[in-house]
Amino acid sequence: MAAIESMNHGRTMASASLQHGAQGTPVLLLVEDNPGDAQLVSDMLSEQHRDRFQIVHVPAVAAAVQALQSTPVDVIVLDLGLPDGQGVDVVKTMREVAAEVPIVVLTGVEDEDLALACIDAGAQDYLPKSEVRTQNLKRAIGYAVSRMREVQLRELQRTLAHYRSMSSAGHSTTVTAALAGTGAVSLRSPATYEAVVQSYFALLEPYLMRECDQVVAPRRAMEIIVTTLGDAAGGPRDLLEVHVAALDRALSLYDDPHSHTIVFEARLLAVEMMGLLVDYYRVGHRRRDPQGISP
Repeated sequence: MAAIESMNHGRTMASASLQHGAQGTPVLLLVEDNPGDAQLVSDMLSEQHRDRFQIVHVPAVAAAVQALQSTPVDVIVLDLGLPDGQGVDVVKTMREVAAEVPIVVLTGVEDEDLALACIDAGAQDYLPKSEVRTQNLKRAIGYAVSRMREVQLRELQRTLAHYRSMSSAGHSTTVTAALAGTGAVSLRSPATYEAVVQSYFALLEPYLMRECDQVVAPRRAMEIIVTTLGDAAGGPRDLLEVHVAALDRALSLYDDPHSHTIVFEARLLAVEMMGLLVDYYRVGHRRRDPQGISP
């Protein structure tokens, strides 16, 4: 159970982070109540076809929240003086709704303290409207996206390292223990281990391929995986080892921001699988399938 508690630690990554529009065009949410300023920003971002964005313009915080909840967004360009929100509180609201979407603040107020407060609240960059030009606006947006991706990658690396430290792979297992049937499943029964890893990866692949939005794996498939692992005398550390191996396989085949987000969401899948494994040993219930994955 300690393994389950450890997996609940850390920050949840938002599924809307760094995705793209229908034709692969980056989606930019422009939150600006001044029609003139909104048109100016839209014109600047449309000048070069190579760097063009799909712009979703809303004039208020409430409309921005609604857009973020219904539309995958790559970056937010945010005014701080809105009809229903002012100053740093606007940044905080956007960050609460879209935890991993980069934010560039545009404001008519040239205030260094306000700029630092916005960065502290979660914005990646800050530009006074008097200084906005096409190139520095695009540069600020590009930097904001890059900074957020760097944060996500560091968090992803820490998460995977944490999983490895809890798995069987992170603990020495002697050859004698493996031969006695008490070592890691990956050493005692490589064929079973590989089959479980492949089936676990198959649960994630529809989401990596963008065929589905949120990671909600079929319970039947999860039960078959857990039963196969349980029948091989696998425990929580073996399940974590399978989880890490499946995530490594996912990242080797789908190394992009969307896949990184799916990998983060998959930690919740591991927690649910851990619960099924506990249930397997608690009630002795077998969920074998004639067409299952057992070799």
